[in-house]
Amino acid sequence: MLEFFTYDSPYRTGVFMELSFLEKYGPIFLIIIGAILIAKYRNIFKKNPLLDRNFRIIIGIIFMVIYLSHYLLNFLLYGFDTIVLPFQLCSISMFLAIILIFTKNRTVFSFVLYTGVIGGLISVFVPVIGYDSTFYRYYQYEIAHAILILTPIYFIFVHDYIPNVKETIYAYLILQFFAKFMLVFNYFYHTDFMFVFLDPIKIEKFPVIEKFGGIPLYLIWVEIAAVVAFIISYQAVHFFTKNKKEFK
Repeated sequence: MLEFFTYDSPYRTGVFMELSFLEKYGPIFLIIIGAILIAKYRNIFKKNPLLDRNFRIIIGIIFMVIYLSHYLLNFLLYGFDTIVLPFQLCSISMFLAIILIFTKNRTVFSFVLYTGVIGGLISVFVPVIGYDSTFYRYYQYEIAHAILILTPIYFIFVHDYIPNVKETIYAYLILQFFAKFMLVFNYFYHTDFMFVFLDPIKIEKFPVIEKFGGIPLYLIWVEIAAVVAFIISYQAVHFFTKNKKEFK
């Protein structure tokens, strides 16, 4: 049983277990099904505020337990180590998604929509977990990212949260704040949170950076990618929300 909760960081051990086809693509299929169900049965939650409230509380508690378990297990293993810090973009988005679930804050929604969905989709399509389905870490990773992706989708269809231009700009500025903070933090503590750093040694860990001009030029491509991702996401959300009637 204890082996199931083995939580050594694969980045520290260098051991990355291969995932089977089902382990890799099964969660993607379930996320798609979840999004379809949210869109199809949104009116059930719309017409029943108590059901919506109770559903959000249950999902929020589950999400919070799964989220905190990751850092608790890391802390028990590594103590006060930088690996315990929740400074990756998905980690920040998950924390804010939990706040969104309980508070329904629109500014938080916009940030979670743009960073959580994009980051979450990348994480589930290209999972770097280190563990297969015989370990808790696999389920923690997949469930946390699934809830992260589905949370803003739920608010779009059930609560009609549609980001406007102003909210989108706010979300982008918040992302810029986190990115610049992490750039400074990574410089002084030799970490690589949010994959923004100035240390040339990091190329050994992320050789793909060479294809984008090396350090620090790759940061320009990161900024361009962020702007493009925000624009595409904004257009996509408005396109699908205009056609919500098709989901019945």
